[in-house]
Amino acid sequence: MGLRRATILLTGLTLAVLLVALYAASRFIILDRFLSLENDIARQNVERGVNALMARQAQLGLLVTDWANWDDAYDFVADPGEAFIQSNLTPETFANQGLDAILFFDADGGLVWGRFRAPGQPESGELPTALRETFESAVQRLFHGGDGAAREGILMLPQGAYLAAIHPILKSDATGPRRGYLLMASQFGDAEMSRLSQITRLDLSFVPVAEAAQDPATTEALRGADGPEPVVRTFPKETETAGYALIRDLFGAPALLLSMTMPRDIYRQGQDMLHYTLAVIFLAGLVFALVLLAFLERRVISRLGILEGQSRAIGVRREGERRVALSGNDELARLSDSINDMLDRLAKTQEALEISEGKYRSLFLNTATAMILVNTETSLIELANAEFERLSGFSREEVEHRKKWKEFTLDFDALAIEDFFRRRAISEPSLPGAIDCRFVGRDQDIRYVSLTVAMIAGTDLCIVSMIDLTDRKRAEEALAEFNRKLERLVAERTGALEDKARELVEANKRLLELDRLKSAFLSSVSHELRTPLTSIRGFATLIRKDLSRMAKTSQAVTGKYLRIDDNLNIIITESDRLTMLLNDFLDLSKIESGRMEWRDARLPVSDLVARSVDAVRGLFEDKHSICLALDVPDDLPDLYADPDRMLQVLINLLSNAAKFTDKGVVRIMAARDGDGLRLTVSDEGIGVPREDLESIFGKFRQSTQGDILENKPRGTGLGLAICRNIIRHYGGRIWAESEVGRGSAFHVFLPVQCLSPRVGDSLGGPDEKKAAPS
Repeated sequence: MGLRRATILLTGLTLAVLLVALYAASRFIILDRFLSLENDIARQNVERGVNALMARQAQLGLLVTDWANWDDAYDFVADPGEAFIQSNLTPETFANQGLDAILFFDADGGLVWGRFRAPGQPESGELPTALRETFESAVQRLFHGGDGAAREGILMLPQGAYLAAIHPILKSDATGPRRGYLLMASQFGDAEMSRLSQITRLDLSFVPVAEAAQDPATTEALRGADGPEPVVRTFPKETETAGYALIRDLFGAPALLLSMTMPRDIYRQGQDMLHYTLAVIFLAGLVFALVLLAFLERRVISRLGILEGQSRAIGVRREGERRVALSGNDELARLSDSINDMLDRLAKTQEALEISEGKYRSLFLNTATAMILVNTETSLIELANAEFERLSGFSREEVEHRKKWKEFTLDFDALAIEDFFRRRAISEPSLPGAIDCRFVGRDQDIRYVSLTVAMIAGTDLCIVSMIDLTDRKRAEEALAEFNRKLERLVAERTGALEDKARELVEANKRLLELDRLKSAFLSSVSHELRTPLTSIRGFATLIRKDLSRMAKTSQAVTGKYLRIDDNLNIIITESDRLTMLLNDFLDLSKIESGRMEWRDARLPVSDLVARSVDAVRGLFEDKHSICLALDVPDDLPDLYADPDRMLQVLINLLSNAAKFTDKGVVRIMAARDGDGLRLTVSDEGIGVPREDLESIFGKFRQSTQGDILENKPRGTGLGLAICRNIIRHYGGRIWAESEVGRGSAFHVFLPVQCLSPRVGDSLGGPDEKKAAPS
């Protein structure tokens, strides 16, 4: 579609859409306002008709009030007399006041006197019995239990609708008591309706509700009319608007339906105004569109046609040096200048492109990697370089546009390569950039190559480079064969090692069983040896006491006594040493077997250190060259552990320090270590070699390096093993730091769990026994 035609269509379409939018907006906004105005006027007219009816009722009410507040009427109800009737209740009274009924009732609602003029009768007469009962029932309903106020409104009788007013009969000064009620009524017929229409200058009609309910046109007006006030409804028709009001009777029940009709002059005026407005807007829009089209034709479309013709001539004739020319100083003229600038840049770009193409073509043909240019649609090789000639054995003339790439590979590999080309064409990011395959040359010799594919954007061409992998493939195959041989050898050796491992497991099980039997045997022997050792030590002590008494009484046995006393000391000392060995072994056996009873309790660190120092004080008093120093702060938290076991640890450490220190300082320190607590016993003794720092915590192990134990009492080798098991029970750690000739330091670390009461334990309460974990 040309620009000229498109402009005309767009302008026409815009004008049509604008007119439709204006018509819709006017119809839904302006006409709605006119319709609302028409409905408001109809509502006001209906209310005028209702007000006129109310005014007529009020007029009748004033007449009844004037008669009811009259002493003569007050006396007449008490004593009906002919004089009052002859002078006041004459036919002239009915005619002059336009009344059709005058009724006097006593205080109980009974009729005292009354006359009623039936429709079409010239004069009033006696009330029929049925009509009399109707009036009496109405009065009783209105004033029974009420305040006795005057009432006025519509009264529906079998003869039709009547305007009625009823007032209590009082004295002339409007005082009581009430002696009865006065009711006056006027038939609400065609004459009365015509009179109201003349007063309001409206087309009014009044229809009984029973008749209106049968008319579909007025049924909607009766819906929802259940309140005491008149209900106004307006229903617009095509030529006129109808308004309705529901009139209720004296008892509040629907009685009459007032209807009012009026021509729809206002709505028709709104429609005419809308049509005139749209016509004016259409003419104005049409003139504007013609002016706009003429301007665009002269200033834009015709000049664009000139510019298009010049540009087509440059493109068709390939006259790169020719340029477009357009006069003027507007945007189109500047566009022609921009086109000329673009043509200049294109000429320079074309020249640079030709230079770049020659450079890359030379690089493609002379590179040391075999490369071909492949058409992915036809599979033909369109360009090949010298290295591909060497790899394939074919010349370029034999390959280019003559052979397909599939002719240089096996059928199985061709399918994989074709799928690879297709997936590379849609640029799958997860696809690798290279694929290995087999290459078949002129002599049908098979070589292994790695293909790298690069798609040329916007074309069906791709550049395929090939790297000869034949030597590498052969090396990989040799390496794979070597790996297979190595794997078989490893599998054979692994099977042998698994057999040895099973033998070691069986041997370890036998050793564990022997260790268990040994421990049970030693434990049993230890229990059996403690009793005779106790007896030996006891009897040796008794013998020593007896010899001591004999030596005091006889000088002849003094020399023998000294020799026997030395022997007894040896017996007692060795008994104590053997008993200590048995006790240590039994403790270690209980800890390892889980039969040890742990009596944990709150234990101040200072009390623990003081008790351990008191226990070994004798060892340090015998060595005057040793100084025992304490470094225990007062703000340390209490321990929660077995006091006897912790005391046993410190006594063992202090005993070892005293045993292996001849002079210097033995120091016991306590301090916080992170969240836990560290106890340290250090000395300036002979020290322990570095290689024995771990082994000395084993069972029956002591340092045997050099002359460390020379001239030193040999222990059982169980003390440090017991210490390690006790500390491990509490989740702690014990280790040693030492340098031969300069002393040793034994450290005990207890975690935070040992520094606060455990769940279920009471502070300061009795000790609680529990078995150590196995």
